[in-house]
Amino acid sequence: MKKQLGLIKRELEKIIQKVFPDFFCANCILVFIIYLIMMLIVIISTTVGFSGGPFAIGNPDSFFGRLGAFLGSFKAMPLIIVLLPLIGGPLEAIIGKNSRLLRDTLVVNTSFITFLLILLMYPQVIQGSMSFSIPFVFGMGLSFNVDIFSYVMAITSGVLWLFVSIYAHDYMDHERHQNRFFLWMSITFGGVLGTFMAGDLLTMFLFFEIMTFSSYILVAHNQSTESMIAGNSYIFIGVIGGLSILLGMMMLYSYTGTLELIPMASQLAAMGNAKYIMVGLFVLGFGIKAGMLPLHVWLPKAHPVAPTPASALLSGILIKVGAYGLLRLTVSIFMPNPLDIIGAADPLWSVSNNLGVMIIWAGLVSMIVGAFLAMQQTGMKKLLAYSSISQVGYILMGVGVTAYMGYVGAIGYAGAIYHMINHALFKSLLFMVAGVVFYQTGELDMTKHGGLWRKLPFTGLLCLVGIFGIVGMPMFNGFISKALLHNGIVDAYTFGHASFRYAEVLFKIVSMATVAYYMKFFASIFLGKLPEKYENIGGEKGMMDMAMGGLALLIIAIGHAPNFILERFIIPSAKMLTFDPLIIESRLMSIDFFTYKEISGVFWVFVVGGLLYLAGTKLNLFKLNFYKKLDIDK
Repeated sequence: MKKQLGLIKRELEKIIQKVFPDFFCANCILVFIIYLIMMLIVIISTTVGFSGGPFAIGNPDSFFGRLGAFLGSFKAMPLIIVLLPLIGGPLEAIIGKNSRLLRDTLVVNTSFITFLLILLMYPQVIQGSMSFSIPFVFGMGLSFNVDIFSYVMAITSGVLWLFVSIYAHDYMDHERHQNRFFLWMSITFGGVLGTFMAGDLLTMFLFFEIMTFSSYILVAHNQSTESMIAGNSYIFIGVIGGLSILLGMMMLYSYTGTLELIPMASQLAAMGNAKYIMVGLFVLGFGIKAGMLPLHVWLPKAHPVAPTPASALLSGILIKVGAYGLLRLTVSIFMPNPLDIIGAADPLWSVSNNLGVMIIWAGLVSMIVGAFLAMQQTGMKKLLAYSSISQVGYILMGVGVTAYMGYVGAIGYAGAIYHMINHALFKSLLFMVAGVVFYQTGELDMTKHGGLWRKLPFTGLLCLVGIFGIVGMPMFNGFISKALLHNGIVDAYTFGHASFRYAEVLFKIVSMATVAYYMKFFASIFLGKLPEKYENIGGEKGMMDMAMGGLALLIIAIGHAPNFILERFIIPSAKMLTFDPLIIESRLMSIDFFTYKEISGVFWVFVVGGLLYLAGTKLNLFKLNFYKKLDIDK
């Protein structure tokens, strides 16, 4: 009977492939076209203004005004969005037992529908927020609240999950246990969205833990010795992080009687020194997920062994969940209520100021050590993993500037959010590029590559787009967020403590090192002589190229029109927080990224970074192995 069922399944799969030979590809192309149309509609509707016009968001008689009112009547929309991938995952696994083609189509379509639902919340969110509660769960109930900040992170997750789902169809073709992989990838998506859209710490903690345990399966997917070691490191350290957050929540609740994400600096003032223990627990818990040094040890182990779609999500989104948690707590719990303060010098800013100093230097250490270790790697994915540690350091520095500057910290806040978005795009793209190279060559060691631009020209071009983004090339997205972060650290030493002048110098040095190791990355893989064993490798894969191309378009679009995200998302979010409105108006709303000062500063970063690459290549400085003695497993 089992053999007959197996034969029927195989015959059914053959019939589907004969009748619909390009069914998956046609579906993905249709999804991509609808995605482009929807993004264009959003751009047009938000560009025409917020009052008047048939497409204006703020006009109640316009199409989007009515759409916002209609969606506003569905208070449970955040819960529906979270449940969609949680329900879709098991359904995909069941269908996958009979048809890989239909399963992968459902994976893409589930991700796409989730993305569309998130996108359609914008008219309601821009006018305030969307809130929904489920009472009595765990005694306190679960709460969802989608404001502009959480919306930005949710829409970034939706975009990334959509393109990774399209990419994964071809890549996972040579992997085992595909049903299990897509099941837990979907559940991880639900956990990520639930964390971003949580309205209180209890809900955030619940979905944070769902994300941690489900993503463990993605890390340990191959079940090799290395995969299991990496998975064990990931889950053990993740459990420590979760327990730290839980203890911090218990302390907060015992002193304040609430776990809401609201300004509580005045209540924390009554905690005495105990509040710094609580702050330390939160920093430890979310810092582990963010890959902050010295809590990063799981990250360089997980990336090389996880399938590339999982690596793209781990680096693109999951580590941002940790940074999001730190920034969310910084601008809510650790900040005072605007009605309780008299300005930037108010004593209620003390917790935020002290936290900011710690996070700025923790971010800088992550930037420096991550960049140095990235320069030493010969493995593609390990280089990208250490690069993620370094780039998260930029985000953490922005979080620290936000906390340290307090009332006048809007620049740091904008830089941190913008770099979260940008890093999700260009780092996911670079991991996908590495995945294409590995898919075609079966080799992760860059020293065994070379000349692959002849076989993979489009992949090489997309690699350059990702590199230009991450190193901060003008007209690419990373230039924008790094300019904001640089202005933030300049403010920290100009209006704060003089020691942050050294932080700005270190910021520039790390940026130069980033140029150097990405020149090494591209040259090792795509330039030089093509090894004979790769003369007959396959060419580009259409759907993988389309997924990478979608991310590349966003990297270029943001770089050319930086004020769109700033004005439509980040500034409205900053206005809802305890920041000085004059700083937002005079600094953020009138900022010009393409000045001679900004571009000339980047020019010297590229010149010195190029010289550093040449020196490292000539003097063999990219193969120092003494850091291996510090491996925590040894």
